[in-house]
Amino acid sequence: MFKLKVYQSEGFAFEHLFAAVLEASRPGFLKIKPYGNQGDRGNDGYEKAHGRYFQVFAPNDPSHSLQEAINKVETDFVAKLLPYWGQFCAVKEYFFVFNDKYRGTVFPLEKSLTELQKQHGLVAAEVFRARDLEDEFMLLAEDQIMSIIGGLPDEDAIAALDYSVIAEVMQHIQDSPPCVSGRGKLVVPDIDEKIWFNGLERNGHWLKAKQAETWQLDEYFSVNSSFTKQDLRDYLASLYASSLRDFPSIEGQTEEELGDVRFAAILQHIAPSTGRPAVDRVRRDVALVIMAKYFETCDIFEEPRNAAAG
Repeated sequence: MFKLKVYQSEGFAFEHLFAAVLEASRPGFLKIKPYGNQGDRGNDGYEKAHGRYFQVFAPNDPSHSLQEAINKVETDFVAKLLPYWGQFCAVKEYFFVFNDKYRGTVFPLEKSLTELQKQHGLVAAEVFRARDLEDEFMLLAEDQIMSIIGGLPDEDAIAALDYSVIAEVMQHIQDSPPCVSGRGKLVVPDIDEKIWFNGLERNGHWLKAKQAETWQLDEYFSVNSSFTKQDLRDYLASLYASSLRDFPSIEGQTEEELGDVRFAAILQHIAPSTGRPAVDRVRRDVALVIMAKYFETCDIFEEPRNAAAG
């Protein structure tokens, strides 16, 4: 729900959201309100004891406002923040709060901040993205979370929302470009052993082939909060645990048979059939990339050495 609020917040709405989170998460944070025609002089909030300043930029479309963001960093810091605020509270750290809507930062913006840090001897000059704000939000107490997002919808409303981590991840992978030479990662050396150990004789080749595309997941995680990454990992682990309960080892049935059955069950949960073959083919192809990622980390299926040791 917080991510949805970030997507919907622009301009002053996002500035208000940012201030609400930091006021709750950082006791020393002070929100600065614009004053008359002087405005806030480049300071939307700061931690005075640390000389840490925050400037918020929340455009309607981040992808079309990157040059505006760079200009704001390069001009507002020197023309507004330093001459006014720097006179009585030294600027040691500067954070450019950018509502990137989970799309990530870009080289020119990072370059501008790095140059700013060097020129003015700052301890830090960095982009503060939507993922960073979410990380702070998720550490708040439950009553603080409720006061910021206004409470959660009831269970029926939640069930009707197609706004889950898995749905968003699948859409990201589907929209990613094909793997180009040199971008995909090398196949994990012991993957054949893991495939054999887990009885994936019929389906293991899919996991091996899709390892070259797991960079798409890494790219998604790079612009999302650490809690999102953990949510997805927990979801995949729960699917594997369910497959073990639903298809337990029984006398007379080989592990080779069970491995492929469990594989099919997990795949069906991630990408259930829609009855439209073309759509199902794309969704299952995407789901296999996700499964390959978590097979590699042993969140689904077993790691031979650990299993043997246990």
